[in-house]
Amino acid sequence: MICYAEVRFAGRCISQAAAAWLSPNETIGVLLNNFDARNTKPRALMKFRRFQTLAISILALFIASEALAANPPYPRGSIEELFPTLPRPVEKTYQIDDRTIHYWEMPGGPARIVFVHGTPGEWKAWAKYMANPELQKRATMIAVDRPGFGASDPGRVEPELDKQARLLEPLLKGREGMSVVVGHSLGGPIGAQLAMDYPNEVRGEVLVAPSIDPNTEQPRWYNHAMMLWLIKKIVPNEFSWSNREILPLVGELQKQTQRWKDLRMPITVVQGAKDELVDPRTAAYAESVLPKPNGRVVVVPDQGHFVLWNRADLVVKQILDVLDRTASQLVP
Repeated sequence: MICYAEVRFAGRCISQAAAAWLSPNETIGVLLNNFDARNTKPRALMKFRRFQTLAISILALFIASEALAANPPYPRGSIEELFPTLPRPVEKTYQIDDRTIHYWEMPGGPARIVFVHGTPGEWKAWAKYMANPELQKRATMIAVDRPGFGASDPGRVEPELDKQARLLEPLLKGREGMSVVVGHSLGGPIGAQLAMDYPNEVRGEVLVAPSIDPNTEQPRWYNHAMMLWLIKKIVPNEFSWSNREILPLVGELQKQTQRWKDLRMPITVVQGAKDELVDPRTAAYAESVLPKPNGRVVVVPDQGHFVLWNRADLVVKQILDVLDRTASQLVP
């Protein structure tokens, strides 16, 4: 059996891995490699390895998910903390079917930008962008709590991309005319679905580290593990809700495969070459499906999945580029 010292050792390793933002797969690899290095009885290690792996996996999921929930890669403060100076966005809602969708609107220039967060997530993931003076001059900005997250009926997620796009479609409509959609991670294929289903309301898109490739978005071991009763009990609710979106994602992406060719608006994909969550090969997939000449792919060599926050300057540049390329579509 695993001795108490090994459990303490595992806890220290997992805590360090979580602090370093390692993925669960990387975390388990680090742990088992360290156990190999410490253990002086390889046969004993092999005998109990399965039990160790299961126990460590549960512990890793718990600690990593708690760390991520407590320390997201974007600020989570009050509206005054997020926007210490004016202007500040205004909270709004709308009703669709039997749902209430919450979003925040930052008044600004003549264009319209709609931000779609990943999974899990909330509108605050876009606070840095909504506070950007250059974007404020160019556009009114909308950041939504997607169905099932934030204040939009928490826990009531919608895994089918076309249904979720229909729930978000009212955000595309405004006095500014057609919208530029910016999506991150799972917000990428949702943004693509909006363009596919409502092409007359989307003037362009920027998709950052988007989960769009059906060949690389298969559920991972921890997605299946999170369906277990014990795991559901110990991880934050947001991660269980997120998992319900991830498990059927490949099938949803396969439905989009033949529809990319019909898109005519400018679409830019930004992909980090060191992304541990969305496979960097997504860049090549995007190159193959985005219609030319309006489709563009920007690979960021030194960035991972959080390129959205680590290189906000680069992403803002791509948003401004799409605004410039579609300026003729503004309402006079």
